[in-house]
Amino acid sequence: MIIGIGTDIIEIDRIQKVISKTKSFLDKAYTIREQNYYVIHHKHVETLAGFFAAKEAVSKALGTGFRSFGMRDIEIVPNAIGKPEVYLYDNAKKLADELGITTIHVTISHCKAYATAFAVAEGEVVKGVKEDGTINAEGDATSRLSGNQ
Repeated sequence: MIIGIGTDIIEIDRIQKVISKTKSFLDKAYTIREQNYYVIHHKHVETLAGFFAAKEAVSKALGTGFRSFGMRDIEIVPNAIGKPEVYLYDNAKKLADELGITTIHVTISHCKAYATAFAVAEGEVVKGVKEDGTINAEGDATSRLSGNQ
């Protein structure tokens, strides 16, 4: 069952500018595996812009944006054939678990000027929440994404 969706678009130049001006940006926004992928693949800034857009899209699929967790709590790492995979940590993982999210799919694309991403969060109905998104008074009340009601 789809629990949430999210999308984002970012100007690649914005990422390039912040990388060149703010040395701590890479460490604040990207995990070690994401940074390593960037370095190994010849430092193409569109890679980091795509990861950034994907993190934003995932945060929206979780229904909160970056309110209760940081950018490094979401990791985007392409698998052996290049498909981006999502890994959640700390508070992002906790929120996904509370929402019953078991899988997050993400797709990333870019052109010369922009990177974009779309995320779909899937899972099971959380105990205490009906399929229509309303709270079941007989169960443990667990909040759902507001966009799914």
